[in-house]
Amino acid sequence: MIPAIAIALSGCVTTSRPPAQASSLEQGMLVARVQTHGALFRKSTKQADLATLVMLDAMGAPIPGLAARSGSAAEGYVVFYDLPPGRYALRSASFPARGVRYRVDAPLDGEFKRSVVLRPGSSAYLGDLAFDTRWPEFADGAIRAGRIILHWLTPWMKRPVLTRDSPLRGYEAGPAEETRALLAVRQSLTGTQWRRLADKRLRELSAAEPVKEEGKLRSKPLALREEPIFSWRDTLKWGEPLRAPEGLAWKRPEGEARIVVFFTTASAKGFKGWDAAVAEMRRTAAGSVEDSSTVYEVQVATRPGLAARATKYIYPDGKLVGSETKVLVTETILVPDGYGLYTARLRATRAEFDAVLPAYREFLLQLVLGPPKPKPPPKQESVLPFTGIP
Repeated sequence: MIPAIAIALSGCVTTSRPPAQASSLEQGMLVARVQTHGALFRKSTKQADLATLVMLDAMGAPIPGLAARSGSAAEGYVVFYDLPPGRYALRSASFPARGVRYRVDAPLDGEFKRSVVLRPGSSAYLGDLAFDTRWPEFADGAIRAGRIILHWLTPWMKRPVLTRDSPLRGYEAGPAEETRALLAVRQSLTGTQWRRLADKRLRELSAAEPVKEEGKLRSKPLALREEPIFSWRDTLKWGEPLRAPEGLAWKRPEGEARIVVFFTTASAKGFKGWDAAVAEMRRTAAGSVEDSSTVYEVQVATRPGLAARATKYIYPDGKLVGSETKVLVTETILVPDGYGLYTARLRATRAEFDAVLPAYREFLLQLVLGPPKPKPPPKQESVLPFTGIP
């Protein structure tokens, strides 16, 4: 097993595009962010576009020969692909500057605390690592300057790698940092298996989608429309919805598509719970020979929901069966809640369904489920009465 892992790790090389598929279902992905602050201007930072890591054993010691290089870089993050399950720690990172490449090394102290465990077929985050830069000694600085000038004179030669004196300044690897990293790199993973791993991990983190913005010159976030049971953003541009006590409904102006989102409380008459609702949805989806009772997962806001489709034929009166004039496709999504059940539904003609489905999916991701947060009370200032005494 060890030789196979060594081959898999040594095969990770830096490319402009990630590999389309993993070599096996157990292979995973790691993401990290490494930035270095300047010695003179501390606000000036350089972000690494290449990094290396090592696999650790159960005692936290690096396993000889099991090291990997990042496969690509995107939006200031480095990504490692096709890694077998195990514990990993970042060892070094580098970035181009002044015609050469500078490298920073992560300290060995605290390496085990900064390591992460990569589960089979999953994604994990190595953290945000920030390094300071120190001025080198005069002799070291002169040698480095000479190597830089020499490379300028011989640009066809391999770019030298200079080690920078950079102690670790900070390390963060919480859910907020991991969410920010996956949202930043997932666009570069589109069309590959790694996008699925990133989306899966974002669902595990209950990560909200970035707020959609509108406007060309000065874009601004879409306003959040608060309702008693959920809040929404008008990404559809279908006009004002029809309101009911426990839900909203939208109709497409230039078509027949309809979208409804409503909430059923656990105390409602006839409510039999989550399992009964899913079973009923399966039966409805199996009513047509074109549909199956299989359910699939759809993200709604920050929660995963179960969905199924059903097809219905509407025949004109007085005509034989088989001379249908309209075919309706309905997708129903159920989202569990501690106080009941959310239901989202899209119904449209077959010709219109595929056209509005992407907008429907985007609309669901921009929802905020649950009642709106209470607004903070206004600030009250105490004013002392004027007594006239100096």
